[in-house]
Amino acid sequence: MIYAAGRYWGTDRELAAALGTDVTPAMIRRWRDRKGLTTVDGRSPLDEAAAIEAQVRRATRGRPRLDQAALSA
Repeated sequence: MIYAAGRYWGTDRELAAALGTDVTPAMIRRWRDRKGLTTVDGRSPLDEAAAIEAQVRRATRGRPRLDQAALSA
């Protein structure tokens, strides 16, 4: 992950690792296509990906998401 323009930027693998065990690189790629996640030279901003992840986590559609509390139990 790199820090540039006041933000952390990472590849789909780096973002997936930073956002939790239930986020995959394929999900990050879909967010680029469907949610408009900004991408520059194959990297996307972590804060933007985290906002999309929070939005998706609260959604009632799709597969159930793992809760971070359940992961630590």
